[in-house]
Amino acid sequence: MGGDADGDATGAGRAGVSRRVRSASPLGDGASLGAGAVLNGLLAYGFLLVGNRAYGAGFAPVSSVWSVWAVTAAAVTVPVHHAVLRRAVGTGRGTGLGRLLAPAAAIGVVVAVIGYSVRTQLFSVGSVVPPLVCGALVPAATLLGWWRGRASAAGRYSQVGTNLALEGAARLIVALVLIGAGAPAVALTVAILAGYLPTVLTLAVGGRAGLDSSPVGSRPGSGGDVAFSAGVAAVALAVQVAQAVPVLATSARSDRADVVGLFNLIAIGRIPLLVGGAMLFRLTHWLAEADLGDRSARVNRILGWSALPVTALGAALGAVLAPPLLPVLFGDSSQTTPALGGLIGAASAAALMATAGAVLVAVQGRGWPLVGWAGGAVAVGVVAALGIPAEVAVRGASGYLVVTAVLLLGTITSAARPALGPTAGSDRAAPPAGPGAAGSTRRGRP
Repeated sequence: MGGDADGDATGAGRAGVSRRVRSASPLGDGASLGAGAVLNGLLAYGFLLVGNRAYGAGFAPVSSVWSVWAVTAAAVTVPVHHAVLRRAVGTGRGTGLGRLLAPAAAIGVVVAVIGYSVRTQLFSVGSVVPPLVCGALVPAATLLGWWRGRASAAGRYSQVGTNLALEGAARLIVALVLIGAGAPAVALTVAILAGYLPTVLTLAVGGRAGLDSSPVGSRPGSGGDVAFSAGVAAVALAVQVAQAVPVLATSARSDRADVVGLFNLIAIGRIPLLVGGAMLFRLTHWLAEADLGDRSARVNRILGWSALPVTALGAALGAVLAPPLLPVLFGDSSQTTPALGGLIGAASAAALMATAGAVLVAVQGRGWPLVGWAGGAVAVGVVAALGIPAEVAVRGASGYLVVTAVLLLGTITSAARPALGPTAGSDRAAPPAGPGAAGSTRRGRP
């Protein structure tokens, strides 16, 4: 039973594998992922909007839990999605859900205990609900990443795009129901968890066949998988930190309208990251389905030649469009300057390209060096932000740009080197463990 389910996850049958190996484009049918990501982002903003309008300052505990959710999305869901997809397409092996959920649940317990011990300081309330929700987010994010990676490996990108949209819709619908019922603000933290309901229901309808087992030869916790996930997660977290610090620093030291403007400006800058980031799963698929060789060189050439032009275009668009558009979109309380618009536009463009480069480097077997690049980028960004003689908002935005620029430089230079360790192509050629080892890794189990 497990073999059938995992076979579907890893390739939707041998015919599906052959079809994907002939893919000529790194984007392929990834447009549905982009559409789903756009809807997910719009619905997420809707959740924050209705919550803030309904509860005002009382929405603070929900905002804190939302920040934890954003971290789990970057550090858990995204890397697990990439890793499960890469493993399935590149080696023909599935990843057992149980082996992922066990450590995730343990980490979730630790998060809940820590959150409970500092609940008053972190959530501004004494309720046990926010720390419990934060703890539950870790295994829930793992489940979501596993399911999306499994579906992506089978080529079901339209289904993944639909899941992205349903995640945001479920959160918003539950929030509206709770607000309509007069529930306290802290109850909306549960609505954040509701985003995982579509995935749970999909698994329930599809049955549990294959969810607790992996194909012969599967090593879900192997060093290559851990390094891949660590590298992608480190870059995603570095971008998250670089986006958050400017707003926090400005909020602490300024009460002008540019504080709100900077927050909204960075929020708009996340839109291309949401769309492009979702489509990068198709890039992982494309790189993993065949020997890296020409494909990795092709992607790296595109990144190298387009890095400066795309970053400059982002800066120009931000500088020209942001000052007149922000007040129209968000009201007169949201103001910005051409300098801030240009910095955030350039940083958003560099962040998207750096994330694409991180996928390429991680697929090549350099996940751990990416962790070093991410830490170094944040450190350099902090130094730059502190040393620039400008107002705090400009310094924070400059730090964001420096972080993403260093990440982009690191991924491009790292990707230009020969691949290390097992890659998609070399893993595929390796014989499976156990009886019948002389055969191909794509053979079904007896």
